[in-house]
Amino acid sequence: MHDVLVAIAIGTGAFFGTMIDNFFAFTAQLALTDAKRFRRVSYAHIIGVIVLIIASAAVGSALNFIPLGWAGLLAIAPLALAAHAWRNQGSGLAPQRRGATTTFLVTVGLGGDNIAVWIPILRSQGVLRGVTVALTILIFDIALVFLARLVLRHPLVTERGQRWSATLTPTLYLALSVLIVWQCGWFSFLG
Repeated sequence: MHDVLVAIAIGTGAFFGTMIDNFFAFTAQLALTDAKRFRRVSYAHIIGVIVLIIASAAVGSALNFIPLGWAGLLAIAPLALAAHAWRNQGSGLAPQRRGATTTFLVTVGLGGDNIAVWIPILRSQGVLRGVTVALTILIFDIALVFLARLVLRHPLVTERGQRWSATLTPTLYLALSVLIVWQCGWFSFLG
């Protein structure tokens, strides 16, 4: 039970560290989408995240020949993402109208930060904990879609959230770097 709870906590951190900016981008996209298309666009987003999870797990499995401690070097990816997010605060592009196919392609295309973070996290978990982490991410993403639809009714919430996400994103990426090296055994000398 302890392993499952740890995996849920790791999945929660992995999700919130990489998907807060996606939440506000998806909410802004829904604001531009005809309400009749919400369901299809929402499914397309969720399917895009499933593809990112599968790709991350596949690459993580392919890296099994690399010792786990060396996989911790992949923590450089969220560090670079933190620096990039810090430098580019406030330079967000206006969202464009798009349908289900474009939403899927954009979700996958913009998932580079997700894959960069999720690969070492899933690689370090083993099968049971990895599946639990992946399911946690997926459940939170489904909740994100429904929450985006609720938040859409409150433009002030979306506006403030977009402003705070620019501040939170670099901090969350830094925390994910620490999580990755911790899960890869870099802090074993402390225990």
